[in-house]
Amino acid sequence: MATVHRRVRDVHASNWNDWDRKRKLVVVLMMLLVDEAPMMLERQVWCRQWLLRRTERGAYHTIFKELAVEDTPGFAEYMRMPHAKFVALVEAVAPFIKKQETCMRESTQPSERVALAIRYLATGETFQSLSFQFGIGTSTISCIVMEVCVAIYGVFGKEYLKTPNTSDKWNEIAQLFYSRWNIPNIIGAIDGKMILIQKPAHAGSHFHDHKGNESIIALVMAGPEYECLFVDVGTNGRNPDGHAWHRCSLKKALESCDNPLNIPPLRPLSGASKPIPFVLTGDEAFPLSKHMLKPYPRRNLTVEERIANYRISRGRRISENILGILGNRWRCFPAPFLLQPEKVQ
Repeated sequence: MATVHRRVRDVHASNWNDWDRKRKLVVVLMMLLVDEAPMMLERQVWCRQWLLRRTERGAYHTIFKELAVEDTPGFAEYMRMPHAKFVALVEAVAPFIKKQETCMRESTQPSERVALAIRYLATGETFQSLSFQFGIGTSTISCIVMEVCVAIYGVFGKEYLKTPNTSDKWNEIAQLFYSRWNIPNIIGAIDGKMILIQKPAHAGSHFHDHKGNESIIALVMAGPEYECLFVDVGTNGRNPDGHAWHRCSLKKALESCDNPLNIPPLRPLSGASKPIPFVLTGDEAFPLSKHMLKPYPRRNLTVEERIANYRISRGRRISENILGILGNRWRCFPAPFLLQPEKVQ
């Protein structure tokens, strides 16, 4: 009994010592902050001298051009795209991002603007880090990245993020799902991805997800050839994927009596006579409905249910794969976006 009391006394003494050390550390840090001189400096020059040497030492005028001329594979690793595609991208968006020349200094050329934005998307680096590399001010980089992203979406959004709206196209997608992944009457695989963000001011726990991060949800519907058929971004990460799906415009279109997407009528499966609707496939986070197919619960499954889960998973994994490919190609997604949620969208 005496041993137990000594053990309890030792534990309390250890906890008190730890708390006392932490209290002293906090007091010291607060004293250092009080004695620290303010970091605000008066602006004495119009522009920092090393920024004026951008055309001589900036990354676009040095390593970028060297890789484009001398090392094509190295350029693809640096920009995450071949040089030919980069040139085509610049030609497509240049009219929307080109700035007027002034008598004070030369404007940043469209190719350099695109290179800066693509480098940000390819690495997820901070604007401060890119500022030291490209020799461009941080606030200017922030504007350039947003302008280029908006221009790219405006030029290519309708072509690469187009949801089908004809019965023939939906039938073609369903046929490809069946021939490639052996699952019938599937017109898309849907999944959600947490896009990490910096916690906005006064947001509380609005964006706090179940993994302890601040995020917003991106719902992505993938086709059988790893193409993106639909994207919905903006639901705060505090909610599950099922909540994001409940407020999604695609769900409302599928359930509408007017059938705005022109989904084909019910069709029986091979070897059966009962008509079955065309559906999306998702994981357990999505509710089972007329247009949403998800696997059986994992416990006490029969042989037929296990086979059904295997077939469903073959189609569902397309959405998970496309999100993995997206994150590996563009490293801005694994890293938190240090932007406001509206800009991340």
